[in-house]
Amino acid sequence: MGQPRTKVKTVSRQGVWFGLVGAAAAAMHFFCLVLLVQYAQLVPTLANPVAFLCAFIISFIGHYHLTFRKTEHSWLQALWRWLCSALVGFGLNQMLFMAGIKWFGNQAYWWLWFIITIIVTVLSFILAKFWAFNEKLNHETSNN
Repeated sequence: MGQPRTKVKTVSRQGVWFGLVGAAAAAMHFFCLVLLVQYAQLVPTLANPVAFLCAFIISFIGHYHLTFRKTEHSWLQALWRWLCSALVGFGLNQMLFMAGIKWFGNQAYWWLWFIITIIVTVLSFILAKFWAFNEKLNHETSNN
């Protein structure tokens, strides 16, 4: 009887941590993007992949140690799985970003980035929870 409540509590906790870690990674991504565009004079579509790599480090460390700390994978396994998941998300992000830049111009890069990031976040959570970090299931309590 308590198991469904525990699952809801776990998903809620994960949702909060996913949001906090994701916000920190997104802030790093956006900060790097703006720095690279404004000060390094890179075009937004080239600055975005570099900014993604900076954010990836924060994302992996935070999700491995906080969001999905009961993962059944070693940190190296989780790193490769999260990298694959993040690259799928980034690929979608970059395709939408490039299309948006084409339609609205380089000056629209900051608001396009925000909208696209929100869209891709849902996919990232699903890939993280059910594949990249694939948490251990508590089989003992389900048999009692």
